[in-house]
Amino acid sequence: MHPDALTRRAHRHGWTVETAPGPVITLRRHCWLLEIAFTDNTPQSARITSPHDQNSRPVNLRSINTLLRAEPDELARHTAAAIMGERSARPHNAHP
Repeated sequence: MHPDALTRRAHRHGWTVETAPGPVITLRRHCWLLEIAFTDNTPQSARITSPHDQNSRPVNLRSINTLLRAEPDELARHTAAAIMGERSARPHNAHP
């Protein structure tokens, strides 16, 4: 996702947007912090910090849109699914 498109989408969903050299886009919403690092116009990594944990955690880049659209009360559940290396909070369906 292009940084400008990410910024527009974040604003539309209630995130406060900050940029930093690197470039890094930092999104804030209801004490959540989502940082996305870019190389040129391509996201390279993303990290999220919850209001209850001061340690940022890496998240799957494919989860960025889901996190942006999530309602504040759904962010914890979506974050658990997006954190790299952890199992989803969604129950497993043995019979798809």
